[in-house]
Amino acid sequence: MASGGDGDPFRSNLPRNRKNLHRRPSRPVTEEGVVQETEEVFRSYVFFRYQTEREEGGNVPEDPEIAEMHQSPESTTALVGRQLAVIGDDINRRYDLEFHNLLSTLPLNAENAYDYFRKIALGLFESGINWGRVIALLGFGYRMALYVFQRGIKGFISQIAKFVAEFVLRNRIARWIAAQGGWVAALDLDNVYMKWMAGILAVVLMGVFVIHKFYRP
Repeated sequence: MASGGDGDPFRSNLPRNRKNLHRRPSRPVTEEGVVQETEEVFRSYVFFRYQTEREEGGNVPEDPEIAEMHQSPESTTALVGRQLAVIGDDINRRYDLEFHNLLSTLPLNAENAYDYFRKIALGLFESGINWGRVIALLGFGYRMALYVFQRGIKGFISQIAKFVAEFVLRNRIARWIAAQGGWVAALDLDNVYMKWMAGILAVVLMGVFVIHKFYRP
């Protein structure tokens, strides 16, 4: 899996003078450390997205598991999750209906959810790893978890959080995040990423169609 490609708007990560301005790690960031933080980053992302959508009157089901998540507002993982949720907000508004329609083509259940999650995510990262694709991965995990919850499967957020952590470990994404300075490096991202997210999500949507066509049980 490559780390980027020519013409990829996410290839350059951050301006050098803005990189890692927040909470510089006191020790070298390791792949294992990134994996350990991934579930909490995802939970924070989910909590802030869910909270925002509920406050704005969005068509979001009431999910007690999300609503009762306890977040330490000043923890690094909480700040990172919130930042990534804010950056992805514009794209979420534009593509939620497409995500819902495409997920509805998949016969999701508790047994096969990770298989579909993995296949879609692999398509997302096929041409490289960058922060835009990482944000899209979290967004897709969130949307899948809500979709499964609406189908009557409870307590699935925790399972999706494990899916995300396992995926970033097995596909060298945790190694890439560690090389950027860890999850904390996401605090220096800015909204330029929203401009290009449409292209990234188009890859995800195409991946769903391909999986549905070739991997239908």
